[in-house]
Amino acid sequence: MSSARGQRCGGARGAAIAGGLLLAAGTLTAGVAVAADAAGTSAVRNVRLALGYACQFRSGTARLGLTIAATVPAAAVAGGSIQPTGIVLTVQLPAATIAALRKLGADTVSSVASLSVEASQRQTTMTTWQGRATAPRTLPTAGSLSLVSAGQATPMTVTAKRTVTFAVAGLTLALRLDGAAASPSPSASSASPTGSASPSPTSTVSASTGSASISPTSLDVTCAPSGHGSTTLAAVPVVSPNANAKKPGRHKPKIPKGCGKIKVVGTGVAVCGYITGYSDVAKLYGAAPLQPKRPARPALINIDLAYRHVFKPGKLIEFSTGELDYQGHRELPPVRATFLAFGFVPVTASLTVIELRPISIRSVSGITAPPYPITVHGTTTVAIHISDVDVNGVPLAIGPRCRPVSTTRLTLIGQGENTIPPKGYTLPTGGPLSGRLTIPAFTDCGVTENLDPLLTGSISGPGNFVLATQGKLCGPSQPKAWTCPPPVPKPIH
Repeated sequence: MSSARGQRCGGARGAAIAGGLLLAAGTLTAGVAVAADAAGTSAVRNVRLALGYACQFRSGTARLGLTIAATVPAAAVAGGSIQPTGIVLTVQLPAATIAALRKLGADTVSSVASLSVEASQRQTTMTTWQGRATAPRTLPTAGSLSLVSAGQATPMTVTAKRTVTFAVAGLTLALRLDGAAASPSPSASSASPTGSASPSPTSTVSASTGSASISPTSLDVTCAPSGHGSTTLAAVPVVSPNANAKKPGRHKPKIPKGCGKIKVVGTGVAVCGYITGYSDVAKLYGAAPLQPKRPARPALINIDLAYRHVFKPGKLIEFSTGELDYQGHRELPPVRATFLAFGFVPVTASLTVIELRPISIRSVSGITAPPYPITVHGTTTVAIHISDVDVNGVPLAIGPRCRPVSTTRLTLIGQGENTIPPKGYTLPTGGPLSGRLTIPAFTDCGVTENLDPLLTGSISGPGNFVLATQGKLCGPSQPKAWTCPPPVPKPIH
């Protein structure tokens, strides 16, 4: 940022604040499942375990790989309940199994995975983590294939004041096979995924094409962990309900008005956070802050978090929607800022940035291997209003209709790693986002003279850098699982 950060700009400031808007948006979307409590300690945490499984087909055993990822509470309360979330089950079919399926005449495979998980307190309870059906995947001619699905866990009640341990157990796979192979195999009707005889799916040979085909069919496969590795996925300590209690009337967090006020659809969760930062203006000297003077607080961003997700090979794509909230309006706080035009002329103006459409947020997370990189893109459209312009302390009569000729579209990007603890930007813990903004030309500026060329020449243009900082997020419906109230972040320079 420029050393003239204390100096601010008029129209350029609009760009700056517009940047803060989208920055806020991008910052609120990462597909990361690590939240924090008000004290800054983890309230939930990510767990991950990779195991080998021995799977029983009708005529033999095949060894598959399974990776389980989930989010569990950092602690539970006796008498409460635990329901792991963010479950992802990745089944890896080895090359030998794929080759055998292709010999059956299959071109594609999809699966439904059901994982048994032992939850141990004084006694052991068997729970089920049910995966959703995967989309059909083409069987490769070489190499392995990963089938990735989101899952849902059965909640369990905490009955004892001792650590709850989750250990994975049996796995059931329902494989759906479909397609036609390029050429018939003499043993197609008897091949199994282990390479030995089996009467499982029925294959036929077309008289006209001579190709082997397979009618849509299913293979129900049971699997058990193999090898000598630990099957423990997570351990959740249990605390007394009054362990962290404060004096009566003081333990309830003060959640800011408007926090989480957004329509939730699909699997979304309503959260909020504060956004601040700076924006440079390419043609002017200085940087504009993205919030009013303290002690006033910056705008909130309300997010319908992860209302939809899509799995692709090695990736989880999550979609969210964001909306600004400042005193009940979808805008950033009105500010008055000053920059130096032409390097020496102070120009001061009042600016308001209004959100014209909800912020579209797309988060892409790696899910196959550490450090699980995350990239977030946030996009929105805003209108910039300017008023009360002074040049070197003298009021400039720009008139009530002075405005950019068009709205402004802005995309901001945040990047991080979903490790424990997370690095860079993550949705729950916040961090920096950045992008560049184009300021449109101005029109209808001036009462006694045309000031459009002056404002356009000194402010408008591309390449205006925006750097915003998002604070930790608060989920008002589950304040103990998030950072509530949301803290106001310190702008990152």
